[in-house]
Amino acid sequence: MGEFILSAFADEIDANFDVQLNALKKLSIGMIELRGVDGKSFVDLTENELYTVRKKLEDNNITISALGSPIGKIAVDGDFEAHKKLFLKVMDIGDFLGCKRIRMFSFYPAEGISDSEFEAKVFCMIGELLEMAEKRSFVLCHENEKDIYGCSPERELKLVKHFNGRLRIVLDPGNFEFCGIDGSNAYELLHEYIDYMHIKDADANGIIVPPGKGISPIKKTLAALRRDRPDEDVILTIEPHLIMFTGLSSLSKVDDIKHKYSFSSPFEAFKTAVDAVRAMIASI
Repeated sequence: MGEFILSAFADEIDANFDVQLNALKKLSIGMIELRGVDGKSFVDLTENELYTVRKKLEDNNITISALGSPIGKIAVDGDFEAHKKLFLKVMDIGDFLGCKRIRMFSFYPAEGISDSEFEAKVFCMIGELLEMAEKRSFVLCHENEKDIYGCSPERELKLVKHFNGRLRIVLDPGNFEFCGIDGSNAYELLHEYIDYMHIKDADANGIIVPPGKGISPIKKTLAALRRDRPDEDVILTIEPHLIMFTGLSSLSKVDDIKHKYSFSSPFEAFKTAVDAVRAMIASI
């Protein structure tokens, strides 16, 4: 029988990497989706800092489930050559830290661009990235996100079908609701392409709430995954966005993020999300 394995964007708990790792141990989570380390993106770490990260992960017996990269978070008329250099650096870091899975996005439109031109550019740019990744045995996982090409289940399906399954999906049901998009059919459309999941939730007004308190079909999706993949392990990265944290402004428009619940600390907020997900898993 396969299991749901929890990972975490631990930079939502604290910017300090030591605090992140201690928190994961308290929560009995043995994986991290690496994003923010000591207040900066992992892509900006020096060689010495990367050695330190690897040593601390080994010492704490925590492995990396995926690299939470910023790849694909530029407009299609941005500096793609510089972005490809950044992607090479992400892969170098992945090889150094022993992680072959990279989370990525599908680019923002250029001002005044037509939908068909936007789509053509996205497909071309992601095609180049896939070729680079496949030469080094990396797996690219596309996350649905606000304002990018693959913001809806239908557009995401068009994207992954174009690449015949070479591009995988990290499904974030909460992002659809947060963006005001109906994601109720996302699993039905995308299930064969899903590699792993991000877990957050939002209510009907797009306000962030703990998992299970909103309208995102998280539990329904988990039950479907267990039904369809009874013998497979599936990673769930907890990314609840329940409290403002260092680096959030670089990931999303902070003005867009509204909260309904309050917590005494980032750790309490994160634990609330973890407990909710574990309760969902237990009830399936």
